[in-house]
Amino acid sequence: MASPVYKGVIFDYFGTLTAAAPRSERRAAAHLIAEALGLPGDTFFGQLTATFTERATGRHGNLAETMTWVAGLCGCAPSAEQLSAACAIRREMEATFARMYRPDAVEVLRELVARGLSVGVISDCTHELAESWQDLPFAEFVGTAVFSVELGERKPHASLYWTAVKGLGVAPAEALYVGDGDSNELTGATAVGMTALQLVADDTARALHYDPEIAWGGPTVHSLHEVLSFLGEP
Repeated sequence: MASPVYKGVIFDYFGTLTAAAPRSERRAAAHLIAEALGLPGDTFFGQLTATFTERATGRHGNLAETMTWVAGLCGCAPSAEQLSAACAIRREMEATFARMYRPDAVEVLRELVARGLSVGVISDCTHELAESWQDLPFAEFVGTAVFSVELGERKPHASLYWTAVKGLGVAPAEALYVGDGDSNELTGATAVGMTALQLVADDTARALHYDPEIAWGGPTVHSLHEVLSFLGEP
């Protein structure tokens, strides 16, 4: 059987194009926000993790409205000053995580574009990544970026994958999806007809995960450079 001829490569963002942020660092960031809100750190971190789907699909409005909602779940009604401080810390911390680029990420995206492939991104994310996307070094190589917080669904919902391939002008069978496996994203990609490739990096085990693939039986790579090898000679 002939190998597929790919016209596009679509990447997950956090944990794929970026290093996987350790759970301990995510907890520490939540504690800083909680301090600004006057809340116990672990209580706030627990509610953040429990409400990822709601936050990543924008169900409770913009960042300030979402932070107010989460604080309310913790029994707190923040003042305007507390909320402003908490949102500023949240943006700063998320900017830090969004800029933890894998060392070979930009080079790999540049090479894909040089080969004539279209590049896309699908991310389960909250407001901060969407707001800062155009300031990131990946943006110039990415033909379409699909953010769950803007679409109102998160992976593995088919709408994210269809939006991405339509944005690139390729068919699902012509697209390779690369991700670390959170959000059952690999299963979601294959369900719409894409080929899915799991990135299994050294930092994966210590990260904070949401709905990871439990028993992925498909192909894997251990670095972004190996994606180029998977695709074969240009």
